[in-house]
Amino acid sequence: MARPFWLLGLAAVLGWVGCGASPDELYKRGVASFKQGRLEPAVADLEGFVAKSCGPAGAPEHCRQAYLTLGHAYEKRNAPGKAWAAYDNALTFPPHGADGPIQTDRDRMKEMLSGKQQQETARAPVVVRYRDEVTEEYTGRSLTISLDFDPPIYSKDKDVGELHTPEFHRIFSGSVAAGEHVLVVEMAHDCNPNGGAKCARSRVHKAFAFESVERTPATLELRAYAEPADGDGPARPSLELVSR
Repeated sequence: MARPFWLLGLAAVLGWVGCGASPDELYKRGVASFKQGRLEPAVADLEGFVAKSCGPAGAPEHCRQAYLTLGHAYEKRNAPGKAWAAYDNALTFPPHGADGPIQTDRDRMKEMLSGKQQQETARAPVVVRYRDEVTEEYTGRSLTISLDFDPPIYSKDKDVGELHTPEFHRIFSGSVAAGEHVLVVEMAHDCNPNGGAKCARSRVHKAFAFESVERTPATLELRAYAEPADGDGPARPSLELVSR
């Protein structure tokens, strides 16, 4: 049975991350494919690159350009939700002196996606759940989750530690228009004074794209976890989204 929702490039990542290519090879190959107009291999390689290399524990210089190129590729494929998420993720990486054009690209995709959603009459049920599995060196400080461009579906800036449990917590249940959507998560963690290990205050902003199918229920599970750093640096909180 096919999954009813698709994460931003998940199929590409699953098919290519394990292919043995180094992050540098994935990036160079993806950019070259995009310049040649070969969008499918470009998306696959660049998604593989950002999955391997662009987490909060380490951000090489190519992350911004990789997400920007992904945004252009998805825009060419008429996928404004995925393009918006890629542009939004590009803005989280330096240098920030040229953010203006990327913000313009993102705003254009927002307008396109909102227009498509307003024209869609079919609906799909969706549940969003969250669980904090970040290690004990950290303690949750705040969490905000937004669906598309409406007010947040969840916002909490105190007692966020209540979400650090073995179970997922349901934070949204409702129906959405069939088609593309974006989910944006902003979370912050402070160092636990009793953690007894390396720690660095952390803020994470992450955009995900997904697609809904008419009258097909689906659950989106957001998992916060600690991503190990290269070398002697501390592990850093990160996010993943899985559909069920």
